[in-house]
Amino acid sequence: MSVLAQTTERKAVTTLKKVLPIMERLDHVAMTAADAFDTATALNLIRRVIESNPEPKRKPKR
Repeated sequence: MSVLAQTTERKAVTTLKKVLPIMERLDHVAMTAADAFDTATALNLIRRVIESNPEPKRKPKR
């Protein structure tokens, strides 16, 4: 049984944002159709996580 958080940590979203451009470059690599499909699915899932967790508003410094 897993324990799910109410929100995704900012650190996790930041890491996914760093990984996304690297994974997007995989289309230049030769891979099977099944692997290409799995990669595209993973990219879509990562994008959904990033989009569903917007940057929190920071308090302005005084």
